[in-house]
Amino acid sequence: MAIFSNNKTRTDEVERLRRAVEELSILNDLARAISVSLDSDEIMKTIINRSVKAVRAEEASITMVDRDEMVPTGTLIWERSEGGSGEHYHLNNSVLGCMCHEKRSLLVNDPSADPRFKGIKVTEGIRNFLCVPLMVGAELIGVLSAYNKIRDGFNQDDQRILAIIATQSAQVLEKARLDHEAKSADRLREDMRLAEIIQERLLPNGPPNIPGFDVAGASLAAGHVGGDYFDFIPLRDNRWGIALGDVSGKGVPAALLMANLQATLRSQALQNISCHQCMANCNRLLFLSTTHDRFATLFYGRLDVRSNILTYCNAGHERPFHLTSAGDIHRLTAGGLAVGILEEFDYEDDIVILQPGELIVIFSDGVTDMINRDDDAYGEQRLQDLLGENRDLPAKDLVDLVIAEVQKHAGDEPAFDDVTMVIIKKDP
Repeated sequence: MAIFSNNKTRTDEVERLRRAVEELSILNDLARAISVSLDSDEIMKTIINRSVKAVRAEEASITMVDRDEMVPTGTLIWERSEGGSGEHYHLNNSVLGCMCHEKRSLLVNDPSADPRFKGIKVTEGIRNFLCVPLMVGAELIGVLSAYNKIRDGFNQDDQRILAIIATQSAQVLEKARLDHEAKSADRLREDMRLAEIIQERLLPNGPPNIPGFDVAGASLAAGHVGGDYFDFIPLRDNRWGIALGDVSGKGVPAALLMANLQATLRSQALQNISCHQCMANCNRLLFLSTTHDRFATLFYGRLDVRSNILTYCNAGHERPFHLTSAGDIHRLTAGGLAVGILEEFDYEDDIVILQPGELIVIFSDGVTDMINRDDDAYGEQRLQDLLGENRDLPAKDLVDLVIAEVQKHAGDEPAFDDVTMVIIKKDP
């Protein structure tokens, strides 16, 4: 009997030594493999592959966690052992929520009989599972899980080795994540730089040469790209199309819609149709090509150089100023609803006969709505006063002055909207 006992002891010791050597080999292999890669997917696949072998599970996975919300991000990477089932296993939100809250290992060999999971349905096919947290300092970044021990159930040795793997891997995963985020940020910055260049090229590269008139425009985006635009379109028979638009939304989506609107308006303006028909066509095309929450305010005018007549249609835009030779200020109101809201709308147009020295000032709401730290908007009255006092300036200088004064009014307060202006001045 003593001989049998000694043989069993030696057999157990040999098994422990064999297991220790195997674990050291797995950990050493893992350390080498994950130290040479910064690709987070490759690192996770390596970790999971070694985890499956280390605890002799059918399958393992890594679930990354949103550190701000402490909820799973949905990023799941699986690896199954030979002979594993064809299904991917995953922990339900209740189990993952427990891991996010407790931040400690969870070993379950009989989920149906475990009182901790009373009333909680575990994913079908999972006989047992072992979860260990992936920690960086005191912060949980993910969960490493193993499913269905090939023989018997998971034990404390399995928990210990999987915890060691998690400890060894977490910092490397975090480094890979930060590297990935840095590269993504670099790509985003480059994309935004290119988008900014493209948008700048969509705007006129200088004032148009219109005999008898001094015309200028400028647009200052609140971000890298904006949703405002202006355009000067040469037409037949000594006429020019002049437009200023402001699309809903901010950033890249607004910039894309702006480019769409500009192309649409140009195509319609070149058909030599009336201003109100041009606006109706733009409205219909924009409505059919965008979602219900996308629209744009748009001013479009057609300037006849021979008659000094500006025919215009104002689709829901800020009402431009007409500074008369007598010193009065009239507003250009004829038009209708912003484009893109209704598929069909009957727009109206009207005319202005420009006398020597008179101005048409078209602007986006970013000019008058610009606020300072006291939440005081620049407002229409300040704009009218500034224009009246400086109406003798060349159109470009007057545009630059208005934008400079609006920025001065804002001070250190960041702009929340684009600032765009076009001035049409009849030569004295």
